[in-house]
Parts: sequence; structure tokens; C-alpha cells
Amino acid sequence: MKNKNAYARYRIIDLRLTNKSLPAPSLDDLVEYVSEKLDMSISVSSIQKDIYAMRYDSNLGFDAPIEFDRYARGYVYTEDGYSITQMPVSADDLKGLEFAITILEQFKDIPAIKVFEDAITKIAASVKQNINNEELGKEVFILDRPNSYKGIEFMPLLVESIRERREVVLKYQPFGKDEKRHTIHPYFIREYKARLYLIAKDIHPTKAPKTLTFSFDRMNDVIKMNKTFDEASINNKAYFDATIGISKTDDKPQKIVLQFAPHQSNYLLSQPLHHSQEVVAQNKNEFTISVEVVINYELTERIKGYGSQVKVLQPKSLAKELREDAQALLKLYK
Repeated sequence: MKNKNAYARYRIIDLRLTNKSLPAPSLDDLVEYVSEKLDMSISVSSIQKDIYAMRYDSNLGFDAPIEFDRYARGYVYTEDGYSITQMPVSADDLKGLEFAITILEQFKDIPAIKVFEDAITKIAASVKQNINNEELGKEVFILDRPNSYKGIEFMPLLVESIRERREVVLKYQPFGKDEKRHTIHPYFIREYKARLYLIAKDIHPTKAPKTLTFSFDRMNDVIKMNKTFDEASINNKAYFDATIGISKTDDKPQKIVLQFAPHQSNYLLSQPLHHSQEVVAQNKNEFTISVEVVINYELTERIKGYGSQVKVLQPKSLAKELREDAQALLKLYK
């Protein structure tokens, strides 16, 4: 892949070649012009390679008609009106744009996206005008997203608090319980199954601080305080590394061995249960995997979702828990 500076140079070269108020630039002129625009020293060989790439690199798709004009003593576009910024958009490009816009529209209620709502609408209208009319009435991409996220109105304040490392007072009401006030140090926001969650350290007046997960749909109010915090933040990416879902516990990860019906192998190979998944056995009678995760609510619910297509081999404690749950379920239908 071309480095990011190469694309910047292509645009600047294009800008210079389309500027008809200036004489056709020589190679040295282009080197000087690009170096000045980027505020860095650019070599002659880099510009030569850029011109070649703009002409012939099929991955770029510019097919730029750049030639050295002996009479003008400089480089020119031989096609009037050509610019890499006015390239025709292919059918595949349009389909890609349509898909990207569909995803953006699913998140239209998130403040960071809503700021650009008008721009997205304009681009979407332009793209649809260029797609075959017969396909316009067909919904090609249907994503599993809610129309709106409950508690989304607290997003801007929480994002500001995370970036500014500001302490927050959170009014929070768990399901079936009374509202509580939490003084927290917010770390990051995560989405899971169409719900938004805030990961934050709860600063309790009498107990040791503890990192907790707060669901947006149970927030009643968020107050950003002037007080800042300076403790080292947690590793956002590693925090849920050994967890399926959002329920974080202090338990250590365990080796979970699951025996599936053989026809489940294709699904689990194409979309693993967890990144730690390893195949233990695969034959006409079984498909057995292992994962290294903490045992939490989301894990047990995922396993239950497979019904009779899975059996827990290890650990025995998890197998016992699921067996007792299955027996209780059976009683409901007797």
C-alpha cells in the first residue's frame, strides 16, 4: 500500500498541473512546489516515482495523462479538464459508498455522526442518483441497530470528561433498584449488542476504588466536575481480552471445553466464539473447541443459545450449572 505521504504528493502535483495561471512546471519546479506545500524536503526520485504511479499504477486507477511538453518545457495534462479529483466513480465504488452510508445512517443519533448529518444526506442522495433505479427500492443492507440509543444524550459530556480526564458524578439506577450517585473516573465507552456502556473507576467514600461497567440506558444524569484525575488509565483493548460480552469479573480466565454437533463446525470456524478459540477435535461425530475466558453471564447465555447442539466438557462446575438450569427449564414444560 502506498504510504500516506504519497497520496498527499499526488494531490499537490495534480493541483500544480491544473493551475493554468502558472507555466508548465519542470521536474525541479514540482520538487520545490511539493516540498513547500508539505513543509518537508522531497527528493527528485520521489516525484519521478509519483508521476509514474499517477500514469500507470492500476491500483490507483488515475491513468493520469501526464506528459513532458517540449515546447512548454514542463509537465502538462494532455487532456483538457483532467484532474485526479474529477475521476469517474465506478459501479463498485458506488456500491461501496452505498454500504458505508448505510452504516453511518445506522448511527445517525450518535452526536459524533449527527454533526455531519447534512453532509451524509447529500452524499447519499448523490450516490443513489448514480445507482440503477431498479435497485433503489431494494434494501440491500439491513443492519441490526436500534433507531436510537437510550442515554445517548450523555455521550458528548462523557467523551469530554474522558478526554479531559475529569471526574464525573453519575446518577445511576440499576434495574429493580433505587437510584445511586457514583463519583467516577471515566475511561472509555464500549458498544455491545446495541447497548452502550461506560467503563469507569468507581470512587467510593468508604470502600476501595473499583472499575465498573455502567449502562447508558440506566443513567439518569451526568455531571462533569472540575476535578481532574491522573492515575494511569486501563488498557482499553486488553480490558475485555478474556471476556465474552460486557460482564467483567475479578475471576481468572479458565479453559472452557465445548463439544458441538459436527455441523456447527463451519459456523464456529468462520466466526469463532472468542479469539482464544482452538480446535480440540473435529470429525464426523463431534466438533470440540476450547476457549480461555472468564465465566460470566454472556458466556453461559451464548452456550445456552446452542441448546442441544453443545455440551460443556470442562470445567465441571459450569457443566453442573447448565445442567441444573436445563432441568429447571424442563420443569416449566412438564
